[in-house]
Amino acid sequence: MTAGHLTVDDATPAAGRLYFVDRVRVLLTVLVVLHHVALTYGSFALWYYHEPTMRTPPPPANEWGRLLDLFLLLNQTYFMGLFFLISAYFVPGAHDRKGAGRFLAERALRLGIPLLVTVFVVVPLAKLPLFRWEADRGPITFVDFYIRELEQGPAWFLATLLVFVAAYAAIRALRSAQRRPRTTRLRAPAVVGFAALLAVFGVVWRVWQPVERIPVLQLPVPEYLPQYVCMFVAGVLAYRRGWLTTISARATRWGFAAAALAAVTLLPVALGTPNASLPAQVAHGVFDGVFCAGMSLGILGLFSRRLAGPPTPFGRFLSGNAYAVYVFHAIVLVAVSVQLSGVPGGPLEKFALASLLSLPLCWGAAAVARALPYAKRVL
Repeated sequence: MTAGHLTVDDATPAAGRLYFVDRVRVLLTVLVVLHHVALTYGSFALWYYHEPTMRTPPPPANEWGRLLDLFLLLNQTYFMGLFFLISAYFVPGAHDRKGAGRFLAERALRLGIPLLVTVFVVVPLAKLPLFRWEADRGPITFVDFYIRELEQGPAWFLATLLVFVAAYAAIRALRSAQRRPRTTRLRAPAVVGFAALLAVFGVVWRVWQPVERIPVLQLPVPEYLPQYVCMFVAGVLAYRRGWLTTISARATRWGFAAAALAAVTLLPVALGTPNASLPAQVAHGVFDGVFCAGMSLGILGLFSRRLAGPPTPFGRFLSGNAYAVYVFHAIVLVAVSVQLSGVPGGPLEKFALASLLSLPLCWGAAAVARALPYAKRVL
């Protein structure tokens, strides 16, 4: 698996395998699946099958669906940033052990092949309902649709991570040998300073709005690029200083408390004022930074303290197939959602039903995919 979706070798720093990181990775993969299920039934037509738009007849309006939009907003604020952090945590050790050439070759293989499979196979298959929906409204060939709709899809994370990993290797090539990792306690000033840094970058990026799209990278929300860069750097520093295993119970509680406080104080300002106004942009940028830092600290602290033991066979199944779930889940979600299109129910009921069906099917499909010849070399 890749950085972020780890091999045993990559996940074994000096202190031994960090089983709790495997469990965090499974949690984040579940959130990715649920995020896209919520997009299926929420207000934002940003997924390959959007039931409020594409179902015939369209479902009746339901204000309860706004809860799905809130879930999407909160999720987006931290979960992919945390993915970048835990991905980066194992990059320095792998680079140290393997050397730059082998390290980059393995990352190109393990990130690049799933990226290509997603672009040329997974996304086109997931977009079949969209093709049929468009074909019912005007003449269009599948070849034209296929070429027009090629995109990274959920694999934008893999493309971005590949760029970050290459940048890390380039920086290492310009520097002298790194010092060996040493464990130091994660202190409050470092956490507060990092949250403030995220907030400042978030505000500046939103107010300045330098670009709407990032070249090469197809980030679904470009506003979060500074966060992703900072979280990747934080993951590298966390490895060198052993921070992930030194988060105290008090820091864990403070992390969750800060995230909750930001949600009830800053988020209403960000959402309750005109989106383009300066107060809204500032509030949203500060909220992003505080919520991301708080939730990441809280989740890592909770899992490192409560879920650090060796996994059960079922836990190994979940963590072993998590990367393949990330790569292939779009096909499963769309298939399940289309099959459920005639089932009556509001957005929350459909979200719950689709989630319950999709999660086990995603892991089952991932296990089947990894059973194919050579698949485990990249998945």
